[in-house]
Amino acid sequence: MTFSTLDAAVSFYKNYAKVGFDIRSSSIMKSKDGVILTKYILCSREGYRNVTASSTLNIDEASSSSTTKRRRVSNRTGCKARIVFKFIGSLGYVVKKFEERHNHYMSSILAKQFLKVNRNIEMGHQKFIANCALANIGPTKLFNLYKEIVGDFSNVGATNIDFKNFNRDIRAYIIGADGQMIVNNFFKKNEVCEAFYFTYDIDEDENLWKLFWADPISRKNFGRFGDVVSFDATYQTNRYDMVFTSFIGIDNHKKSITFAAGLLTKEDIASYVWLFEHFKKAMGAEPKVIVTDQDPSMRQAIPAVFNEARHRFCMWHIMCKVGEEVGSVLSKNEIFRKKLNSVVWSSYLEPLEFEN
Repeated sequence: MTFSTLDAAVSFYKNYAKVGFDIRSSSIMKSKDGVILTKYILCSREGYRNVTASSTLNIDEASSSSTTKRRRVSNRTGCKARIVFKFIGSLGYVVKKFEERHNHYMSSILAKQFLKVNRNIEMGHQKFIANCALANIGPTKLFNLYKEIVGDFSNVGATNIDFKNFNRDIRAYIIGADGQMIVNNFFKKNEVCEAFYFTYDIDEDENLWKLFWADPISRKNFGRFGDVVSFDATYQTNRYDMVFTSFIGIDNHKKSITFAAGLLTKEDIASYVWLFEHFKKAMGAEPKVIVTDQDPSMRQAIPAVFNEARHRFCMWHIMCKVGEEVGSVLSKNEIFRKKLNSVVWSSYLEPLEFEN
């Protein structure tokens, strides 16, 4: 058989291998100008796995080693099945040698779906994984979801690991441009709706340093329910080491609503002042009360920006420190805790009565 290109020849043998065995590329011969003259493709069970020095270490040497290698079971059987393609000039490639016989059984019907030749992340898979990533669906869930769409795991055409690897490749591809991507996305939102407010700042290396945004519904909610705002900066992303900040309120149904959000690289006074100034600018007004934790940077940033808002500390954060303040013995006293909670969480005590 002859093939116009080497890719067509390799693709033909891959389709042939789907009957029940895997293949792998072996040695190639090239001309001086880089043209592949000969290419070998072997059965994946060709040869035998080499016994490395690490696998022959004695117990004392193995215990002193800092790294532990996982022991893998080899499926190599010294199979001689192979095909060799030779370049014949303008005609393309011809089959120079073909060994059909294998010294092992073919894969069963159930195992065929796990062969590499039967596992391909095609364009449909790629589009599905990318769309699910936009909806913040992880690779394992989207693999199960894809299985439900096609009816069975054998119809997926790939494994869960393949989905994870492609999802990893997507993240690796955008790792240097994801900051610009979110800024571009916000610009598009602002073009569609001018009421979408956002701003950002970059450092000296042109990395995204600060980010603030508020959509039209959030800004409208602030006009209705923005008397009291809870500001929280305790959420930190695991990859970019940036702090996620949220401005939260309560609506007339006593449900939490978001007024705005931001990302900060540093939790210092300057960063909080920048964030609060843009929150004030986006909303066009100050809240009457702003509730935060006892962060010292917030204590100085809030009065520097908000002239009328009253700053109060979050009661939950305060009560979490009761054990540290009163000691371990008293904090475990149930009678004391009940009496303290009845005073702290009461809405009917006057200030003097509460102090007493």
